[in-house]
Amino acid sequence: MHVVVFKRPFFSSYTTGLWVRFLRFSLLSHKKLEEDLEKLGLTPPQFYVLATIGYAGGLPFGEIGAKMMVTVSNLTGIVDRLEEKKLVLRKRDENDRRVVHVILTEKGTKLYQTTIPLFEKRISRIFSSLDKPQQKELSALFRKLNRVALAK
Repeated sequence: MHVVVFKRPFFSSYTTGLWVRFLRFSLLSHKKLEEDLEKLGLTPPQFYVLATIGYAGGLPFGEIGAKMMVTVSNLTGIVDRLEEKKLVLRKRDENDRRVVHVILTEKGTKLYQTTIPLFEKRISRIFSSLDKPQQKELSALFRKLNRVALAK
């Protein structure tokens, strides 16, 4: 059986091909992180919530959702599962009972403190083929793309 290989790109636009490469990188790196987190009994969204509130020392539901770019209804299920694992607690705001904060438990804090270095090690390996100047350039380019995406 002979497979036909086209010399020209599948997409006619270079930027579309660039986006496909970015998407492929994103999916592959996400898969690697997912494998690491599975060993810890966490899903990526659970880890992101844990990392977000661990860094901030606890946050209201709405702020977590905004930082993660998820709806409060999606966040509720994630927090429910973290609460079942005794990693987080919900705490009503003393001044405004409508506001619910999510904070780490002692167990959650320990997991956060041990997981972040593992996460950073994996991320470091993912980007290790780029030297520091290339990493800084990529970071600047992502910031620029994010500003453009947010503005539209």
